[in-house]
Amino acid sequence: MTKVLQGVRVLEVALYGFVPAAASALSDWGADVIKVEHPETGDPIRGLAAFGVKPSDGGVTMLWEVLNRGKRCAGIDIAHPDGYEALMALVDQADVFLTNFLGPARQRLHIDAEHIRARNPRIIYARGTGHGVRGPDADRGGIDGISYWARAGLATAAMPADYDYPINLPGPAVGDI
Repeated sequence: MTKVLQGVRVLEVALYGFVPAAASALSDWGADVIKVEHPETGDPIRGLAAFGVKPSDGGVTMLWEVLNRGKRCAGIDIAHPDGYEALMALVDQADVFLTNFLGPARQRLHIDAEHIRARNPRIIYARGTGHGVRGPDADRGGIDGISYWARAGLATAAMPADYDYPINLPGPAVGDI
């Protein structure tokens, strides 16, 4: 595989799957990705049973391995002043900052776009959200299919079978062939 992102430094401050999966893809393409986790609790997905397999004592979850392949990890308590300065030292050297922390947490921890870009104006700041950046649920967490079925999926499923969609639905879906 061509490493088109060779030399690009990515700093990830994210939990679970959505944004870490994106960072893994960047790593697959050659980016140097550093995942920042709390030094004691880490990413909660480390302890999550996946595909019916529980993490063993001292082991890791296979799901964590898949979503965090190719990365280096740093245990940093970014809520502590010394940890925050360590994070900012990494921000100074990064080309991309990825996060999925909710808005209030980003502001409280000073990892929102304003603070990160004040430290490194050339950085690309990207955040993943479950429900978008506007609206009543913008600051609520959401995960993949749950967020989909809570809004668009439910609306689509409630439409009559003969409804003439303004745009075609993605497909073919399983069973349509």
